[in-house]
Amino acid sequence: MLDRAYFTGIHGAVYIPTKAWNAYQQWRDYSHEVTDRDLGYARNLKINAIRVWMSYEYWLSDKKDFEAKFDDLVSIAFSKGIRVMPSMFECCGREPSKDTIEDRGQFSATAVRSPGTDITEDTAKWSGPCSFIDWFSDTYGNDQRILAIEVTNEPKSVSDHLFALELLKRAKRASKHIPVTLGAQTLFDNIMYKGHIDIYQTHENIHLSEFSLKGVLERAKMVEEIEQIPVWVTEWQQIRTSGIGFCGEHVDKDELRPNHKTMASWYHIYKVGNFVWGLMLKPAYLTGQRSVGTFNGLFHEDGCVYSLDDARAVANDSSLMLEERHSLPVCFNEVASKSE
Repeated sequence: MLDRAYFTGIHGAVYIPTKAWNAYQQWRDYSHEVTDRDLGYARNLKINAIRVWMSYEYWLSDKKDFEAKFDDLVSIAFSKGIRVMPSMFECCGREPSKDTIEDRGQFSATAVRSPGTDITEDTAKWSGPCSFIDWFSDTYGNDQRILAIEVTNEPKSVSDHLFALELLKRAKRASKHIPVTLGAQTLFDNIMYKGHIDIYQTHENIHLSEFSLKGVLERAKMVEEIEQIPVWVTEWQQIRTSGIGFCGEHVDKDELRPNHKTMASWYHIYKVGNFVWGLMLKPAYLTGQRSVGTFNGLFHEDGCVYSLDDARAVANDSSLMLEERHSLPVCFNEVASKSE
């Protein structure tokens, strides 16, 4: 197993290009130039890792194209001192279909599950996803440009968890030196996979208070010390006092916009590996947050930041100078108007 130094100092971001509305579109419409530009922005904030969703569905449709595009992203990232953590599958979002993966509607184009429940709930159909894991492990299981293999994100149902456990076992057998992990919603969820994962994760997107966030980070450090397993917060956004907003409940208008500075300093203080959501300014990933008008992210496509205070807090550099434009891209105006 890799020594502990491999896992320290992780300062990452979730990366979904501005114009991609789901993982399938991210890879179908992949651009070398856009990726090179965006990851250049990441280095301005001292980001050294990115978390990206793969697309099993796009891989099935065009394996050679997908594989070439992913390798291009990894090469660009490595040239900028950034390691990549791919999330192979996704348990959040709508069921995959031609309509959902092609959807570009401002209200409807949100996350898409990968694979669909017709596969995750039928063990006889797991061989296809397992072949995706096998391809990745065989190709990148000894590639130091890869930070870790995240087999799936946020399993929720019993079948999701059983599917995730099978993927972890598969990845552990095949991966040579790259650690395996899973996008757990909470620290508690990792218990189900103990012995099968090399990194514990937790998602702390929204907290109602600093006290609540600090409690999680203190527990994360205790778990690291007792279990001798790294704990990373692989999704975080901001502290909101008016509500979480994940299920469409009310959130005060002034808390719908990015406010990463409310959380960022605590990750530096506790020295917990973390990935801010997200690098590029975008409407919320999930339907509930999208419906109340939530946006998150750091950079406009032209390199301006939405909030210089947020950028400085994420970089832990109060002297950082970047052009700020506290506005939303024109294509997001319709979504934004829903929160008026």
